[in-house]
Amino acid sequence: MTWQDELQHLDAELAAGRISAEEYRNRRDVALGRAQAQSGPTSGGFPQQDPQSGGFPQQDPQSGGFPQQQPGQADPFPPAFNWGAAAQGVPQPGPQGPQPPAGEESTQIVHNPMLQQPPAQHGGDSESTQVVNLNQAPQQQWPGQQQGQQQWPQQQGWSTSDNPGTPWGDELPPAEHGDTSWMRQGPEVFESAGKSSKGKLVAGLSIGGVLLAGVIVAGVFYFTSGGEEQVPDAQGTTQQQEPPPTTSALPEPPAAKPAPPATSQEVLIASPGGPPHLWNGALDPALLSGPRAGLLQPQQVRDFALQNGFADGWFVGTEGAPRSTLLALRMPDQNTASGLVKKYLESQQGLSTVDELSYQGVQVKSAGNVFRTAYVVHNWAVIIDVGADDKAAAQQQFQTVLGQQLQQSPPTVRE
Repeated sequence: MTWQDELQHLDAELAAGRISAEEYRNRRDVALGRAQAQSGPTSGGFPQQDPQSGGFPQQDPQSGGFPQQQPGQADPFPPAFNWGAAAQGVPQPGPQGPQPPAGEESTQIVHNPMLQQPPAQHGGDSESTQVVNLNQAPQQQWPGQQQGQQQWPQQQGWSTSDNPGTPWGDELPPAEHGDTSWMRQGPEVFESAGKSSKGKLVAGLSIGGVLLAGVIVAGVFYFTSGGEEQVPDAQGTTQQQEPPPTTSALPEPPAAKPAPPATSQEVLIASPGGPPHLWNGALDPALLSGPRAGLLQPQQVRDFALQNGFADGWFVGTEGAPRSTLLALRMPDQNTASGLVKKYLESQQGLSTVDELSYQGVQVKSAGNVFRTAYVVHNWAVIIDVGADDKAAAQQQFQTVLGQQLQQSPPTVRE
């Protein structure tokens, strides 16, 4: 058994716990001393140099410029790394560091794979305690190398972190310093989702209940206040919608005669009082559209009568002051006579209605010292026009003539 095999055996015994640390150091020192005695360098660990070489070892020209390896000298290059053996857990050999001289105490440090630290250099006289990781196979060292040759770095073992399934497990952030929800697997995911869903459901129900209560209170307040406000509005609407005074407030004229007059002359009174007018007498369409067209004004009223079947009529008037004009125009029927009366009253622009002098069916218009009216007697349209230089005289004359005419021919339409 070589000294290398003996050291490997000692490492395995110490890792298995079959020998103590003190026994391990003693047997290791013995093996190292025997190995150094076999190599036998006398130059203090460095190869002897030729003074004529300028401080560098002489090289054989046939070696290609590199120093030839002496028989029995260990190969300075480590063997190729075997990935299959590493996956099966077989320890891989590694380079061996410089061996301390025999008889001296030294310390072998087996590094923790989780903490990478630079290899510690120990003096020849130092003593240290070897720390062995039971989860890691012992480090294998290559055969001894001469002092001064380059030392190959030790190969680190696989990571033994909490995530042994991936080589980069040691790069993951510690779970205790962050959110570990992303690391959950299996039923834990559904338990977390269930808790979150329940919390959201409770919060949603609470918010919905508050909103529903607010809507109910607002609705009650709206309908309650709205009903109170509608009462005065209804009263105000009733007051505003009171119908205007009807014609019932006007005085009733004399009762209408059931039988219509026989002629147009019978419709009017004989004379209103005063000098008679030269045109007093009967009217026909030819006269009304010709030389006596001025008796019926304005023109749109005259045109309406002529175009809607005016048959005949009668004129009674006086000259001087006050002046009086009475016309009886027979139309085909009562409706046409009502249309003619309406047309005449609508044409009195600038004249206002005088209710004090009006009757039901008899609307009086006045402006200054002029008073006019028109009404229907069966199928006749009766027109009265009174004017004077003085308003009081004109009004007195109009009231006298209107009273006599209503007694002669009361209105048959009282709207």
